Amino acid sequence: MIALVLGLFVAEGVYILFAAAGKVNTTQTALSRLQENGRIAMDIIANDLRSAGRLPCGSKASPQVFTDALLNHISGQPSEAHMPSGVPDGAAYALDRSLFLGGSACAAKSCSPAVPGLPRAGLGVGDKVPGTDVLSVRYLQGDGLPADGTSQVCAVDGRIVAISLRRMPGDTVLDGLKSAHLALLAGCKQAQIFQVGVEGNTVKPVVGKSGAPTCATTDAQARLFDFDAQLQTSTYYLQVAEDDKARGRKIATLMRRANGIANEVMQGIERFDLRYSLIDAVGDAHWLNADELSRHAAASGEALQCKRVGTVEPCAWKDVTAVEVSMLVNTVDDLPAEAAADAWDYRYSIDGERVQRPGAAMPVTGLPPGRMLRREFRTVVALRELAT
Repeated sequence: MIALVLGLFVAEGVYILFAAAGKVNTTQTALSRLQENGRIAMDIIANDLRSAGRLPCGSKASPQVFTDALLNHISGQPSEAHMPSGVPDGAAYALDRSLFLGGSACAAKSCSPAVPGLPRAGLGVGDKVPGTDVLSVRYLQGDGLPADGTSQVCAVDGRIVAISLRRMPGDTVLDGLKSAHLALLAGCKQAQIFQVGVEGNTVKPVVGKSGAPTCATTDAQARLFDFDAQLQTSTYYLQVAEDDKARGRKIATLMRRANGIANEVMQGIERFDLRYSLIDAVGDAHWLNADELSRHAAASGEALQCKRVGTVEPCAWKDVTAVEVSMLVNTVDDLPAEAAADAWDYRYSIDGERVQRPGAAMPVTGLPPGRMLRREFRTVVALRELAT
């Protein structure tokens, strides 16, 4: 009997030891996953942001647009792609570089400015997570094809008649370029967007009411891009998804919609907040949300003016020099129950620096808190290509 009792004590001790070790292992695994998810998600967003406004040769020139149909060739049809009023027939206009970066500050049910094509805000599977921001980034991807002066056929008035392209094995740029697509001819000195007709390896500008592009015979770095296919539009937002490990359980997921096609980036991203930095005309720095920036106003409501070449104008997206990205990331899976009341406490600086304790629902989003650990990820990304 004594041996039996001692054996039970030993067995209980071994069980407690193994249970504790299993609990620690589960927690450490969850924290590792949280850390990895947050780091990867932040890297993906930062890489897109660093590419915002990218043009060949690092050019900061605003492309000249020789078509009145630009809006129909850009995913999401952003307002910046509208042809400005007052442009006379036969004249091109400068592309608004605000096109390359945009965002929305979102409350429970709506975003300002509104983002067409996103799911409605709500807590149903497939809905956009309430109260979380939206980010859109555009940039040119791929290398294009060489289109320097030796490739261009020019009229006596300097307009491009045709561009003869020589494709090497493996070149795919022209595989999808079709008549009625837009092409971007860009180099170190200038960039031009125009509609084309395609005949084999020859591309011919379609002359419309905005005139025809001019030859860039002195620009050895000039390259031709399929603007429809190679202008990348990446839109980031959070969406409610169903946990594939537990029927009926909902989790927040970071989504990336690339040229209209949405894909899951990472699970467990439950908050997503953005701020934008710019320097006004008097040299003062400002951090603004998307609504303030779109209204050209500081947080105080004061109108913001920014310097441009030879003038001062209301600050806009093209004046942004950096973006601050904040995310609240959780462990996705519930962890073993904890006796301590503060086991699930967290801090998210957007809500203030105080430590917070989950209630029946998470603040802002309204999602159930679960038994999850949470950490804030935050970074500032400088925009090297956007500023004019």
